[in-house]
Amino acid sequence: MRIYTSYFAKVKTLQKNGIVPVSIARWSPRWYSGEKVLDASPTPDMLGGDMTREEYVARYSRILQKLDIKDFVNKIAKIGNGKPVALLCYEKPDDFCHRHLLAEYMNKNGYEVNEYKENEQLALF
Repeated sequence: MRIYTSYFAKVKTLQKNGIVPVSIARWSPRWYSGEKVLDASPTPDMLGGDMTREEYVARYSRILQKLDIKDFVNKIAKIGNGKPVALLCYEKPDDFCHRHLLAEYMNKNGYEVNEYKENEQLALF
């Protein structure tokens, strides 16, 4: 299973390319009716914007330390049902956000995760 990260503005493009969107945001947009897995979402108090990046990273690191990564990957694999999945939040690719921290953590733990690029050729096997 291929795992990507992306953002909500790309949902239609992802779906058109056979990628199953999965929200990892604490709150998804009202129009989003897709799957959600909140195991790796920031806590509500982290979303007020009143903490430094260092504080945010430290708090999110504690969330990741508690995350059962195998269980998390199994959940998204079940949702994908053999198709690639994209873990979504709001921020654009170059913006700081938790999905990049999650991808880094997953990569360090043996799961390849990359930001989706529209011109990338997908290997669906």
